[in-house]
Amino acid sequence: MKRWIVRFLIVLGIVTVSMPPAFILTIALLPLWSHIEAAYGIESVGHSGPADWCFELVYVLVVAMVGASFAAIMRRSKRRRAG
Repeated sequence: MKRWIVRFLIVLGIVTVSMPPAFILTIALLPLWSHIEAAYGIESVGHSGPADWCFELVYVLVVAMVGASFAAIMRRSKRRRAG
């Protein structure tokens, strides 16, 4: 049970830590979203900024990158302790 709680807290931490960078990156990619809307006709930019799907896409990618980085760091640390 303790291992489950630790893993849940790690995932919760990764999901929470990923929000600010995802928001900043979504806003920074505004020219890309405008290009996608102009080139493909997919609604990407509204009067209040990028569409929800833009943030969701960037958020999923950031969570995946942070999670993969955390997993690689943990794997490397386990190898150092074992070897």
